[in-house]
Amino acid sequence: MAVTKQAIIEVSIDILNRDGIENLSMRTIAKALGVKAAALYNHISGKQELFAIIMERLCMGIELPEEDLPPLDYLMAAHKAYRQILLTVRDSVVVAENSLPVTPKRVEIIRGISNKLMEFGVSRENLMTVSNMLNNYVLSFTADEARIKNAPPEMLKNFKDMLAPDERVMFISQRDYDVQFEYGLRILFAGIKAVQQI
Repeated sequence: MAVTKQAIIEVSIDILNRDGIENLSMRTIAKALGVKAAALYNHISGKQELFAIIMERLCMGIELPEEDLPPLDYLMAAHKAYRQILLTVRDSVVVAENSLPVTPKRVEIIRGISNKLMEFGVSRENLMTVSNMLNNYVLSFTADEARIKNAPPEMLKNFKDMLAPDERVMFISQRDYDVQFEYGLRILFAGIKAVQQI
């Protein structure tokens, strides 16, 4: 395989899905491409740029909602799409957390969400705080979801067995993650709306 930025992205995603973030390095990427690690630096500057271009590739799969949607509907749809994209690649949350959103598609997504947050009533001075809070919710929910879905069944059973019967309500192994994710988003947006009215 020729060494190109696109090839680096594809190999990196393969390594993530197969071996996880702890095994993603310039050395393992270079090995998969059949070159020396130094050859990669002709295309990317280092780990942070690698993470940025992986996230850009993932975000290219996000279709932003129609701009004429009411702000809440737009914001709900955009954040749901973000979670779904993160779920397609193992350890994508770690990649997102360790990259700056400085690529074209990510900037487009941020711009669309920011405009709708301001339509929703968020002031410019609070925009970054609110945006970060929502982003962190998506990342943490998705990380927890992946962790539980990928946990060995015996580990989950042992945890459940540690709980008293009346405590087990907190541990719902068959929960509907889509429903719970939306519930959390609605709590956040209700809170944002309530604070604006104080």
